[in-house]
Amino acid sequence: MNIKTKKSKDILTFILDGELDEHASHSARATMDKELARTNAKNVVFDLNSLSFMDSTGIGVLLGRYKKIREANRLGYITGANSTVSKILTAGGIYRIMQRLE
Repeated sequence: MNIKTKKSKDILTFILDGELDEHASHSARATMDKELARTNAKNVVFDLNSLSFMDSTGIGVLLGRYKKIREANRLGYITGANSTVSKILTAGGIYRIMQRLE
């Protein structure tokens, strides 16, 4: 798992590449939490275009970051999930709390 960040005026984008599973979850949480603490961007986007796999642990990672985002009065969005990852996100209820950007 590789996570890149892109910052613009009011948007922090996390670009997730690889597999977001139990093996990668600790590092992913730490990386994203560190960036969330360093920025005051009002909008946070999770770009999943390069995410090839995600399991229920990945859902937990996203839900945990979403909780931090909302506690800071920010908005969270998801973009670019392939059909397999999108099915996991749908089953996990992520799309009910985070808006999809198309």
